[in-house]
Amino acid sequence: MVIHTQIWRAVFGRPADAIEKSVENVDEYMIIDNDPLIERHISVPRDLTGLSCSSFSAGIVEAVLDGLAHYTPTSTHPTRTTILIRLEKSVLDREEVLK
Repeated sequence: MVIHTQIWRAVFGRPADAIEKSVENVDEYMIIDNDPLIERHISVPRDLTGLSCSSFSAGIVEAVLDGLAHYTPTSTHPTRTTILIRLEKSVLDREEVLK
């Protein structure tokens, strides 16, 4: 995926740390950023510990995927920036035809 390298570099000044394919689900990929630029200068209040400020990054990824006709929801996880991408079955079917 070009998202974790070129697009991430254009938006955040460097590529994401990794992209991983789920071993449990064939339709899931995870973009990993261990030092998210967005969270460097944000202090999250103690009562909002589950808040992931990197939801903004997930929104960028979702918008790029929508623009590429890969309509898919994204989500983030608070311990490190892991953006979960769950591809629709129609996307997987289309990719299988193109192989």
